[in-house]
Amino acid sequence: MRRIPLFLALALIVPATGATAQAHPDFSGTWKINLSKSDAPPGRGGQQMDMSNLMVTITQTAETITMVQTGMGPERTTTYYLDGRESTNAAMRGEMKSTSKWDGEQLVTDGTATGQSPNGPVTMTIKEIRSLSEDGKTLTVSTTTDTPMGVRTRKTVFEKQ
Repeated sequence: MRRIPLFLALALIVPATGATAQAHPDFSGTWKINLSKSDAPPGRGGQQMDMSNLMVTITQTAETITMVQTGMGPERTTTYYLDGRESTNAAMRGEMKSTSKWDGEQLVTDGTATGQSPNGPVTMTIKEIRSLSEDGKTLTVSTTTDTPMGVRTRKTVFEKQ
């Protein structure tokens, strides 16, 4: 009987045990907006929102990602399931139903927000793509919002604190 060298046997076994399964980035941490690398904030009533104190604290598990936003009005907490299940979170004057899933190393969230405006109910679709730099120090969120007033895409960059 022929003997297989140990290192060759291990090389054949390791891939079969799941070592090739892709690990997803961990967005956990406290993040502060970098205004110079981010697109201009949206405006309301002709005034730009002040986002200079925007902070997001993220806690991530295998099943969920929870984000607590501070520094722009009242604290807001958002939780998404990471397995494609629907999440429901508070949105401006209403709620947002969304699903999140991994696309390689990016977390993609697709949602529909409904709320009330002075002119009645408003529905918009939102797509967020979160990605982490190779060194883990920069979080980029690309957001595309489709509203009755048109489609807008915006990039927001955060630095780990």
